[in-house]
Amino acid sequence: MSSETEIVPLSPEEQALRYRQVRKAILIRATFIGLILAAWWIMFVPESMMEGNLKIILGIVAGFLAAGSYLFNLRETLFPKLKKSQLAEK
Repeated sequence: MSSETEIVPLSPEEQALRYRQVRKAILIRATFIGLILAAWWIMFVPESMMEGNLKIILGIVAGFLAAGSYLFNLRETLFPKLKKSQLAEK
């Protein structure tokens, strides 16, 4: 007798719902990471380093880059590939 609980496989509907919830959470997190990094860059980079307008543009670019790299690293979670067993069923 084991103290571990058995893992119950999800039904296709539950799995689709779970994927949708995970995608939504990841996209929200990526947006917040991009906004936080862009705001930090715009607010705290010294004026002596660059012009004010360039600082804003580079802050926005840094925010997009941060959000994009976060999404790129989680691409397997966002867009899961079908396993060979699932492909055979379809």
